[in-house]
Amino acid sequence: MKPNSLSTYLLWALVLFGFVSVGKVSVDNFNGLACPSLLMIPVCYIVTISYGLMLGSLIINHNGCKHHFFCAGWGVAFVIALFASLAELFGGGGICPSTSGGLRAGTSIGVPLCYISLAILVVILVLFIKGPYQVACDLHNKSS
Repeated sequence: MKPNSLSTYLLWALVLFGFVSVGKVSVDNFNGLACPSLLMIPVCYIVTISYGLMLGSLIINHNGCKHHFFCAGWGVAFVIALFASLAELFGGGGICPSTSGGLRAGTSIGVPLCYISLAILVVILVLFIKGPYQVACDLHNKSS
């Protein structure tokens, strides 16, 4: 796969979309809209850092750092999105912020953002493996 293929642009777009979206939720949390906490730290801040690591992995040229940053960021964001989605689905709602703003608080208003993040993260992983990861593997195999 060429580094400038449509898949690479889509990967960049999804990571940027995720970063900006969760950044907006983090800003909303500063303004008083609740974001669930994990060990006294709002989860939206952790996910913002995770998307930032994924974004950094796309910017960094060093292949080793690229993969470590991506895996750390993607792994944390995925685990949070997965568990939050499961809690939202089986816990009666009110766990995740929604597209309508703030926590759903058990109502059916808006789509939980953890569902959206989970779906985006799966697509991001596939695009990363088919794009930057494959390019790095090809370069490594060529130099061996």
